[in-house]
Amino acid sequence: MRPNIVLILTDDQGWKDLGCTGSHYYQTPHIDQLAADGMLFTQAYSAAPICSPSRGAIYSGQYPARSKFTAVIRPYVEQDARLHEVSKPIQGNTQNHEALHRHCLPPTIPTIAEMIRDTGYHTGFIGKWHCGWNEAHWPDKRGWHIAEGFRTVASATKGHFGRDFIPFQCKGLEDLGEDDYMTDVLTDRAVAFLTDAAAKDKPFFLILSHYAVHTKLSAPEELVAKYRKLPTTDQDNAIYAAMIEKVDDSVGRIVDTLRSLGVERNTMVIFTSDNGGLSPHSTSNYPLMGGKSFCYEAGMRVPLIVKWPEKVAAGRREATRTVSVDFVPTWLEMTGAQAPAATTLDGESLLPLLTSGIRPAPRPIFFHHPHYTHAAGPFSSVILEDWKLIRFYNDTSGAEQLFDMSSDPYEQSDLATICPERATQLRKVLDQWLAETDAELPRPNTGFNPDAPPEKDKTFTWELALKERGVHAHKWQNSEVGRRCLNRE
Repeated sequence: MRPNIVLILTDDQGWKDLGCTGSHYYQTPHIDQLAADGMLFTQAYSAAPICSPSRGAIYSGQYPARSKFTAVIRPYVEQDARLHEVSKPIQGNTQNHEALHRHCLPPTIPTIAEMIRDTGYHTGFIGKWHCGWNEAHWPDKRGWHIAEGFRTVASATKGHFGRDFIPFQCKGLEDLGEDDYMTDVLTDRAVAFLTDAAAKDKPFFLILSHYAVHTKLSAPEELVAKYRKLPTTDQDNAIYAAMIEKVDDSVGRIVDTLRSLGVERNTMVIFTSDNGGLSPHSTSNYPLMGGKSFCYEAGMRVPLIVKWPEKVAAGRREATRTVSVDFVPTWLEMTGAQAPAATTLDGESLLPLLTSGIRPAPRPIFFHHPHYTHAAGPFSSVILEDWKLIRFYNDTSGAEQLFDMSSDPYEQSDLATICPERATQLRKVLDQWLAETDAELPRPNTGFNPDAPPEKDKTFTWELALKERGVHAHKWQNSEVGRRCLNRE
C-alpha cells in the first residue's frame, strides 16, 4: 500500500518551543511522544525567516529566490502573479529599496498537491494558506480536493477565537461560532478529512496548517491561568504557552485518529513550523541569535519531527541540516509521483536518511530575503560545511558576517575579516546560486546619502539580535531551572 502523509504546520513556533527540543516551560507531551516514536531533527531550517515565502517553499519545493515569492503577501496587488512593477520605497536613509517580488505562489509553479493528486491520492488542505489572496490562487485551485479554513479576505491575525475570524470569511467555516477556538476547529476538520479518506480506501495527503502560534496571541483563559502559576524560564509568556498546549492537543488527536482508523503504521506524520519564533514578544529562542525575520539562526531554525512507524525507527535524533524545500522531493519519492519535466526542485529527498540512515552528501543551504522587517534589512546567506556567510545589502561597505557554526553555533564571533579565504569561498558559492536562480535583488535608492549612516544596516541587525539574546540569557540564568543547570555545570 502506498503511504499516507500528514503535515502539521504551525505558525511562528520557535525551534525550542517543545519539551523534546529544550523547553522547560511549555508542556507538549503529545508532540514529545511523536518525537520519541520517530525522528527528531536538531538542525532543521525553513526556507525563509517569514511566513509567505517559507510556505511557498514547502508547497512547491522551490527556494523563494527562484519563485520570486519572497515577501509576505499584500492585498493591494492581488490581481495576478506578476512581479511588483515598482520596488517598495523605504522611508529614511537606506542604500536600497526592496527587491521586486510576487504577491502569490505563481500558478506556473506546481504545488505538491498538483503533482500527486492524479496518482490516486486524496488531497486536503485545512487552515492558513497565505500564498495568495486572489481566488485563482487559493488552495482549492492549486491541487487540493478539499480545502477549508483559509481566509478569503486579506487581514491581519486579530486573535484565535471564532470572533476574530468571522469577519474574514474563512472558506468552509461559515458555521464558526464566536467562542470557538480555531486550533480546535481546524483539528475537527482534519479528523473529518482523515475519517472520510480512510472510508474511501484511498491514500491521502493532508496539510493541517494552524494559525497558532502567530500574534495576536489569545487562548482560553482557564488554560492561560494554569501557566501563570508555573515557574518560568527565559520563556515566560503564559498566553503563548497555552496556545502551544492547544497545538499539542491537536497533534494528539490526529495521532489518535490515525490509530483508530488503522492507518497509523503506514502514515508519515511531519510536525514543523513555517519559520522561527517571534522574539521577544512571543517566545525566547535563546541561546540562538534573533528570531522571526532575522538573518541569524533563530529566524530559520524550526522544530522538525517525522514519524512513520512502518519505515522510520523510533527514538532517533538527527543533526543533518535540512531545509523545507526537501519536503516535496521526499513526498514525490514516497508516492511515486513526479514533478513536471520543466519544474526545478531545489531540495533533496530525505527518504534515504529517514528509512536507512543514509545521510546526504554535504551541500550548501541558501536563504534570500531582500526585504525590510521590524528587525533587519535585506540579506542573503549560505551555510556550507559548518560555515555561514551573511550578506547585508543595506550597508555602504557591502558588509558581510562569517561564522564557524561548528565552534560557534550561537553566532557570537564574526570571522569575516579573520578568515578572508573562507569568506571568499562562500561568497562565490552564494553569487553563483543567486545568478542561477535569477534572484531579484534590492533596487538602489537614488536618494541615499552615503555620508550619513544607513538605517537597518549590519550594525542595527547585529546589535538588536545581541540585545535580545542578552535579555533572554539573563532570564534563563536567573530562573529556577537555569540556576539548577548552572550549578550542575
